[in-house]
Amino acid sequence: MRFIVFGDSKGKNNGINKKILNALLKESKKITSTADFIVILGDSVAGGNNSNALLSQLNDFRNIVASYYETKPLIPVLGNHEVNINPTDDTFEKLFSKCYADLNVTDYLDEYNKTVYYIDFDNYRLIFLNSFHYNEIHKITNNQLKWFENICKQSNKNKLLFLHSPAFPTGAHLGHCLDLYPKCRDDFWSIVDKYEIKLVFSSHEHNYSRRVVSGKNDIYQIISGGAGEKLRNKYNSKNGVIIPPIAVYHFVVIDLLPNTIEVSAIDLKGKILDEFIIHLNDN
Repeated sequence: MRFIVFGDSKGKNNGINKKILNALLKESKKITSTADFIVILGDSVAGGNNSNALLSQLNDFRNIVASYYETKPLIPVLGNHEVNINPTDDTFEKLFSKCYADLNVTDYLDEYNKTVYYIDFDNYRLIFLNSFHYNEIHKITNNQLKWFENICKQSNKNKLLFLHSPAFPTGAHLGHCLDLYPKCRDDFWSIVDKYEIKLVFSSHEHNYSRRVVSGKNDIYQIISGGAGEKLRNKYNSKNGVIIPPIAVYHFVVIDLLPNTIEVSAIDLKGKILDEFIIHLNDN
């Protein structure tokens, strides 16, 4: 099974950087026309405080992706711009869910408007969390944290995790991601470590990076936020970083195979920025 990941495609043309998004999708089709689905890591659009404008932006974004991958599911992560940056209620969360009403998931957490869910594929479980739920911004806590641990505990499938706000930012948003609340971040990451999540994908920082976070297990964190937003390469947090922030527009291709996970980060000209393989039998 193969899928594509990218994040942070917002811009000024109805909330989208359409020039970069189209270039990204066009290049991805050259490389991986057989992708089974697409994961967008949040901040797909600029959003705002107008409900109709937000729905227009989200539907426009979906239509652009569908023009390249007409029959392929688009699997979304909720970012801060989809909920007007600093939400005080779930109004925009509900609109986001409405836009993705056709999303088929294995199970989800009721209180979060179907923005917290997982999807099972053969021997893999893909888990999607919401790091911008109102009153829980830059946090995975309360019922979401309990749910996350329960759905990790109940399955021996290989697990991949997706959320917008990185647990360990490299610099562009250092201090303004899950690291804003270190105790909450560490409680969350202890579950990631305990249940041997194979890969954690985030965006929010507008670049590509890869680091390994060492605990009981070595966990790879990928930041992929280069689909249209203004790029940043600030680099301050270096512990465990394998690929420092690369300020270039890109997408990531993931192949989930029976015994390996293969990952390639690719720019708009088809150049490979990073590639690595996780051997599942070694973990």
